[in-house]
Amino acid sequence: ANDPRQFQVEEMSGGFRFPIGIARSQNGDLFITDNQGNYNPFNELNHLIPGTHYGYYSPLDIIPEQRPPPVPPAVKIPHPWTRSVNGICFLYTPAAVKGPLDKSLFGPFEGHLVGCEYDTRRLIRMSLERIGSTIQGAAYPFSANLSPDDPQLLGPLTCAVSPHGDLMVGCIRDSGWGGSNNHGSLVRLQPDSDSLPPGIAEVRALADGFVLDLIGPVNATLATDPENYIVSSYTRISTAAYENPDQQRRVEKILDVSWDETRRQARVKLASLREGFVYEFHLKNLAGEGIYFFPAEAHYNLLTIPD
Repeated sequence: ANDPRQFQVEEMSGGFRFPIGIARSQNGDLFITDNQGNYNPFNELNHLIPGTHYGYYSPLDIIPEQRPPPVPPAVKIPHPWTRSVNGICFLYTPAAVKGPLDKSLFGPFEGHLVGCEYDTRRLIRMSLERIGSTIQGAAYPFSANLSPDDPQLLGPLTCAVSPHGDLMVGCIRDSGWGGSNNHGSLVRLQPDSDSLPPGIAEVRALADGFVLDLIGPVNATLATDPENYIVSSYTRISTAAYENPDQQRRVEKILDVSWDETRRQARVKLASLREGFVYEFHLKNLAGEGIYFFPAEAHYNLLTIPD
C-alpha cells in the first residue's frame, strides 16, 4: 500500500488555464479557481464535475470540431476588478468551537468562500446557491482598507480556517509577477461577526429579479428608493485574446424594491433577466449618513433563472 507505483492517476476534468485554489464544501462539492487570460475572459470559480471540460483550450485541443463544450464557471469573477484569484477556503466554524459557543463564528458569511486576490493584495468573498442541477453565485469585496495608512496584505495566495476558527492567509511577493524581493508572510485574522458593518451579505436569484440579504438593518427611506440601486448586466466572449471587453452591457430597469420587516432583506424586481450574464450591483449607502456601509457591490453569475 506504500508503493506509489500501485496508485492510479485519474483525469477528473480538462480545460483549466492556471488553476491554483481547490476547496471542498461540506456537501462534498469540489471547487477550483482559474485565472483570466486566453479563452478565460473572467477569473473563475468552477464547480468540478468529473468528465467535463472547462473554458480554456490548450495546444492539446487542436481540432476545433472535437473540442468538448465548456462548462461555465459557477462564479465569473470580474477582471480587472480582480486580477488573480488563487487559493480559496470555505468559512465553516470548526465543530469543536461551534459547540461551546452555540453559534457560528462567521455570522452571515458562514458557508461562504474566501478567495485570495494576489495582485491587488486583498481578499474577496463568494456565495453559492443551487438552482436545479446548477450551482451559481456571486463575488463581493471582503477585506477593506479604510485609509492609506492601514496595513496591507503582502500578496494573498492561500488561506484556511484553523482548528480554533481563525482565518489564516499565506502571502508572498516575488521578483517576477510581484515586482519585489522574494518574501512571504502568514497572517491570522480573527472573526468578529458581531461588529460587521451593514452591507451586502448575499445576493440570490429569483424568477423576476434578485434577493439581497443585508448584514444589518438599513434606513427604510433610503432602502426603498430604487434610485439608490444601480444594476447592470453584461457578458464576455471567450476568444484566444488575453483580454475581452464587456459585451451587451445594459443598465437594468428596476420595477420595484420591497423590504421585509427586519430591513435586512430586499427584493429587487427587474423588467427582465438574461441567462448567462453577470449582474453587477452597486448600492448607495443605505444605512444613513455617518454609518460605514460595506460591501456595497456584488457580481452575480446568472447561469439559470429560477422557476
